[in-house]
Amino acid sequence: MRHHAPVLLAFLLVSVMTVACNKSSNQNESQPTVLAPPQVSHAAKRYHLKGKVVSLDKKSKMLNVDGEAIPDFMDAMTMPYEVRPESAMDKLKPGDVIAADVVLQDEKAWLENIVVTGHSAPAEKPQ
Repeated sequence: MRHHAPVLLAFLLVSVMTVACNKSSNQNESQPTVLAPPQVSHAAKRYHLKGKVVSLDKKSKMLNVDGEAIPDFMDAMTMPYEVRPESAMDKLKPGDVIAADVVLQDEKAWLENIVVTGHSAPAEKPQ
């Protein structure tokens, strides 16, 4: 029986390893695979804006515009907009009357396609 002990020990070792391997691979199969959802980029919405440049902040790439009402979007108001491309700010100054596209995408808004359509006196600052 002594000469069968190494064979029996090897058989037990292989059996234990086989059961352990099968158990861990079964655990992997029973766990759900979590896939990250793809980055969803909603289509941009565009609105036509007409307004007057109140001020520019080239450092922050922002343009304050006193805009007319945009039907089905927002009332007339003065608000800051990011400008894309940034170089479009180089042709603007306070008092310029502009037309532009307000682009909304992924909870961000910016102006594109800015065209100067006229010029008026800049709004005076209250004292």
